Amino acid sequence: MRIYQKILWAISLIALGALSLGGFLVSTEILPKILVFSALTAIDLNILIRVATSVVFAFFIVLSVYLPLVTWTTGRKETTIPLKNPLGEIEISQRAICEFIQRVGREVQGVEDLKAKVKSTEQGLDVFLNLSVHAQGEIPRLIDELQTVVKNYLNNTVGIEDVREIKVKVGKIL
Repeated sequence: MRIYQKILWAISLIALGALSLGGFLVSTEILPKILVFSALTAIDLNILIRVATSVVFAFFIVLSVYLPLVTWTTGRKETTIPLKNPLGEIEISQRAICEFIQRVGREVQGVEDLKAKVKSTEQGLDVFLNLSVHAQGEIPRLIDELQTVVKNYLNNTVGIEDVREIKVKVGKIL
Protein backbone atom coordinates (compact mmCIF):
# COMPACT_ATOMS: atom_id res chain seq x y z
CA MET A 1 0.00 0.00 0.00
CA ARG A 2 1.37 3.40 -0.96
CA ILE A 3 2.00 6.18 1.55
CA TYR A 4 -0.77 8.42 0.24
CA GLN A 5 -3.23 5.53 0.57
CA LYS A 6 -2.18 5.04 4.19
CA ILE A 7 -2.72 8.74 4.82
CA LEU A 8 -6.18 8.58 3.23
CA TRP A 9 -7.03 5.54 5.38
CA ALA A 10 -5.92 7.43 8.49
CA ILE A 11 -8.02 10.48 7.54
CA SER A 12 -11.10 8.35 6.92
CA LEU A 13 -10.65 6.42 10.17
CA ILE A 14 -10.22 9.64 12.16
CA ALA A 15 -13.34 11.13 10.53
CA LEU A 16 -15.32 7.95 11.21
CA GLY A 17 -14.14 7.95 14.81
CA ALA A 18 -15.04 11.62 15.28
CA LEU A 19 -18.52 11.17 13.79
CA SER A 20 -19.08 8.04 15.87
CA LEU A 21 -17.94 9.79 19.04
CA GLY A 22 -20.15 12.78 18.27
CA GLY A 23 -23.16 10.55 17.65
CA PHE A 24 -22.50 8.65 20.86
CA LEU A 25 -22.16 11.84 22.91
CA VAL A 26 -25.40 13.25 21.49
CA SER A 27 -27.35 10.01 21.91
CA THR A 28 -26.27 9.65 25.54
CA GLU A 29 -27.05 13.35 26.09
CA ILE A 30 -23.53 14.12 27.28
CA LEU A 31 -23.43 16.66 24.44
CA PRO A 32 -26.65 18.70 24.26
CA LYS A 33 -28.61 18.33 21.02
CA ILE A 34 -29.00 22.11 20.85
CA LEU A 35 -25.28 22.37 19.99
CA VAL A 36 -25.79 20.13 16.96
CA PHE A 37 -28.86 22.11 15.87
CA SER A 38 -26.94 25.38 16.31
CA ALA A 39 -24.04 24.08 14.20
CA LEU A 40 -26.41 22.92 11.45
CA THR A 41 -28.18 26.28 11.49
CA ALA A 42 -24.84 28.10 11.19
CA ILE A 43 -23.94 25.94 8.20
CA ASP A 44 -27.30 26.74 6.60
CA LEU A 45 -26.98 30.51 7.12
CA ASN A 46 -23.43 31.08 5.85
CA ILE A 47 -22.82 30.18 2.17
CA LEU A 48 -19.04 29.91 2.61
CA ILE A 49 -19.41 27.40 5.45
CA ARG A 50 -22.02 25.50 3.42
CA VAL A 51 -19.63 25.17 0.44
CA ALA A 52 -16.72 24.11 2.65
CA THR A 53 -18.87 21.54 4.46
CA SER A 54 -20.17 20.20 1.14
CA VAL A 55 -16.61 19.81 -0.16
CA VAL A 56 -15.48 17.98 2.98
CA PHE A 57 -18.42 15.56 2.92
CA ALA A 58 -18.06 15.01 -0.84
CA PHE A 59 -14.41 14.15 -0.18
CA PHE A 60 -15.49 11.59 2.43
CA ILE A 61 -18.02 10.05 0.01
CA VAL A 62 -15.35 9.66 -2.66
CA LEU A 63 -12.96 8.27 -0.06
CA SER A 64 -15.51 5.71 1.12
CA VAL A 65 -15.77 4.35 -2.43
CA TYR A 66 -12.13 4.72 -3.49
CA LEU A 67 -10.34 3.09 -0.55
CA PRO A 68 -12.20 -0.24 -0.49
CA LEU A 69 -11.90 -0.57 -4.28
CA VAL A 70 -8.17 0.10 -4.25
CA THR A 71 -7.62 -2.22 -1.31
CA TRP A 72 -9.56 -5.09 -2.88
CA THR A 73 -8.03 -4.78 -6.34
CA THR A 74 -4.39 -4.39 -5.24
CA GLY A 75 -4.63 -7.38 -2.90
CA ARG A 76 -5.78 -9.64 -5.73
CA LYS A 77 -2.84 -9.14 -8.02
CA GLU A 78 -1.32 -12.50 -8.65
CA THR A 79 2.42 -12.50 -8.53
CA THR A 80 4.30 -14.45 -11.11
CA ILE A 81 7.80 -15.79 -11.52
CA PRO A 82 9.43 -14.96 -14.86
CA LEU A 83 11.39 -17.64 -16.66
CA LYS A 84 13.77 -17.24 -19.58
CA ASN A 85 13.10 -19.07 -22.77
CA PRO A 86 14.76 -18.64 -26.19
CA LEU A 87 11.35 -18.17 -27.84
CA GLY A 88 9.98 -15.62 -25.38
CA GLU A 89 9.30 -14.78 -21.78
CA ILE A 90 7.27 -17.15 -19.62
CA GLU A 91 5.52 -16.29 -16.37
CA ILE A 92 4.24 -18.89 -13.92
CA SER A 93 2.01 -17.85 -11.05
CA GLN A 94 3.30 -18.41 -7.55
CA ARG A 95 0.06 -20.19 -6.69
CA ALA A 96 0.66 -22.73 -9.49
CA ILE A 97 4.20 -23.34 -8.27
CA CYS A 98 3.00 -23.78 -4.66
CA GLU A 99 0.36 -26.30 -5.73
CA PHE A 100 2.98 -28.15 -7.77
CA ILE A 101 5.39 -28.27 -4.82
CA GLN A 102 2.63 -29.55 -2.53
CA ARG A 103 1.71 -32.30 -4.99
CA VAL A 104 5.35 -33.35 -5.49
CA GLY A 105 6.22 -33.12 -1.79
CA ARG A 106 3.36 -35.38 -0.75
CA GLU A 107 4.91 -38.13 -2.87
CA VAL A 108 7.84 -38.31 -0.44
CA GLN A 109 7.08 -41.10 1.98
CA GLY A 110 6.50 -39.82 5.52
CA VAL A 111 5.34 -36.31 4.52
CA GLU A 112 1.79 -35.22 5.38
CA ASP A 113 -0.16 -31.95 5.25
CA LEU A 114 2.39 -30.09 3.16
CA LYS A 115 1.80 -26.39 2.59
CA ALA A 116 4.17 -24.40 0.40
CA LYS A 117 4.91 -20.72 -0.15
CA VAL A 118 7.38 -19.26 -2.59
CA LYS A 119 9.06 -15.88 -2.77
CA SER A 120 10.94 -14.64 -5.78
CA THR A 121 14.02 -12.54 -5.08
CA GLU A 122 16.81 -11.21 -7.28
CA GLN A 123 19.11 -14.00 -6.06
CA GLY A 124 16.60 -16.74 -6.83
CA LEU A 125 13.53 -18.50 -5.54
CA ASP A 126 12.96 -19.06 -1.82
CA VAL A 127 10.65 -21.92 -0.89
CA PHE A 128 8.98 -22.21 2.51
CA LEU A 129 7.46 -25.56 3.47
CA ASN A 130 5.24 -26.23 6.47
CA LEU A 131 4.44 -29.90 7.02
CA SER A 132 3.72 -32.80 9.28
CA VAL A 133 5.93 -35.90 9.27
CA HIS A 134 5.58 -39.50 10.38
CA ALA A 135 7.94 -40.47 13.20
CA GLN A 136 8.83 -43.88 11.75
CA GLY A 137 11.76 -42.59 9.71
CA GLU A 138 14.66 -40.34 10.48
CA ILE A 139 13.31 -36.82 10.30
CA PRO A 140 16.58 -35.12 9.15
CA ARG A 141 16.95 -37.66 6.33
CA LEU A 142 13.30 -37.16 5.37
CA ILE A 143 13.74 -33.36 5.27
CA ASP A 144 16.90 -33.68 3.14
CA GLU A 145 15.08 -35.99 0.74
CA LEU A 146 12.10 -33.61 0.53
CA GLN A 147 14.35 -30.61 -0.16
CA THR A 148 16.23 -32.52 -2.86
CA VAL A 149 13.02 -33.75 -4.52
CA VAL A 150 11.47 -30.27 -4.53
CA LYS A 151 14.64 -28.64 -5.89
CA ASN A 152 15.06 -31.28 -8.62
CA TYR A 153 11.43 -31.02 -9.72
CA LEU A 154 11.59 -27.21 -9.81
CA ASN A 155 14.80 -27.38 -11.86
CA ASN A 156 13.84 -30.16 -14.26
CA THR A 157 10.06 -29.92 -14.60
CA VAL A 158 9.29 -26.23 -14.14
CA GLY A 159 12.61 -24.85 -15.36
CA ILE A 160 13.47 -22.75 -12.31
CA GLU A 161 17.24 -22.98 -12.00
CA ASP A 162 17.79 -20.46 -9.24
CA VAL A 163 16.31 -22.20 -6.20
CA ARG A 164 18.18 -20.31 -3.51
CA GLU A 165 16.91 -22.09 -0.41
CA ILE A 166 14.17 -24.39 0.79
CA LYS A 167 13.20 -23.71 4.39
CA VAL A 168 11.23 -26.43 6.15
CA LYS A 169 9.15 -26.11 9.28
CA VAL A 170 7.89 -29.32 10.84
CA GLY A 171 4.69 -28.35 12.59
CA LYS A 172 3.66 -31.81 13.75
CA ILE A 173 5.25 -35.22 14.21
CA LEU A 174 2.70 -37.99 13.67
